[in-house]
Amino acid sequence: RRAQSLRRACDESNARGGERERETMTAARALALRGVSNRLLATTTSVVRSSSLRVTPSKIRGVSTRARLVCAASKEIISTDSAPGAVGPYSQAIKSGNLLFVSGCIPLVPGTTEFNSEAVEEQTDQALKNMGEILKAGGCTFDDVVKTTVLLADIKDFAAVNGVYSKYFSSDPPARSAFAVRELPLGAKVEIECIAALG
Repeated sequence: RRAQSLRRACDESNARGGERERETMTAARALALRGVSNRLLATTTSVVRSSSLRVTPSKIRGVSTRARLVCAASKEIISTDSAPGAVGPYSQAIKSGNLLFVSGCIPLVPGTTEFNSEAVEEQTDQALKNMGEILKAGGCTFDDVVKTTVLLADIKDFAAVNGVYSKYFSSDPPARSAFAVRELPLGAKVEIECIAALG
């Protein structure tokens, strides 16, 4: 019996010792994790406080103000009486940055609501003359045009339009897209728009 009692006491002592050891290891791990967490927090705080990443309300306001000024200054409406006025809610041209965007030109005679002719060749010539006046008002010439879009009421007129078009863009012609559409404003046979680069 005495041997059994001694063995039981020894087992209980070992169990208590093992439990204390586990508690000690758990506490050590918790302290280690807390130390890592504190170091990470200190590093993050240091980075956030760095002047290179600091964003202040005054800086935000400054950027916003400059952006508004750039936007306001980058859009200028171009208008001339030497070309037909707009037949809808749009401008003859818009100057933005170093580009001039010219709205589609149809063969209206300036100051009237009439076409110069029913022939597609003459309509093309008038449309391009109108474009030339708008380009001039915006400080550009046909040599500054970098892109055009040609709209045709009948794709069969493509060759005839090209014959006139090539006289205005005889060398180093701009990039171009050409489409046949179902109908053009006021029954025009051709409409041409362009983008020009300001010198």
